[in-house]
Amino acid sequence: MKINNLHKYILKINETNWDDARNYSYDDDDFDSDVPKWSEEEEEEEESYFSEEPTDEDEEDHLCYLIRSMFSNYGINAQVERDELDITVFVFLEMKERMKNILKTFDVVHKLKKDILPQYDSEMELYESKQGYPIFKFDFFYGTGDKDDNLPF
Repeated sequence: MKINNLHKYILKINETNWDDARNYSYDDDDFDSDVPKWSEEEEEEEESYFSEEPTDEDEEDHLCYLIRSMFSNYGINAQVERDELDITVFVFLEMKERMKNILKTFDVVHKLKKDILPQYDSEMELYESKQGYPIFKFDFFYGTGDKDDNLPF
């Protein structure tokens, strides 16, 4: 059925007179006359769209994406949230998890802290979900500094 339809289509194309299109001389003046002119507002809008600098929010979202992809590259189920400059990573584990996977999680967090977020202070908490699954929560705080005397530890 498809071959018959294709054959009919090819015959229809071959019957079409293409002489007009082949003999047409393309001239720059003819081309410019058919193109609709843009208004100045449309040109400015296009220029502003392509010349926009990335905002801080775009860069922070990209940082969260990089952190999430770093965990997923190691096969770790993680969720990344941010609150202004502070970043929170939730790592969801299985009910019974191998020690190798837990150490892999801490290895990724160590690489993250050492390579990507050296200016951040970090904390770790262990939660249990309502269903009984363990959840690691890693907080990365920006701007608190190591020499802050108000910290409890």
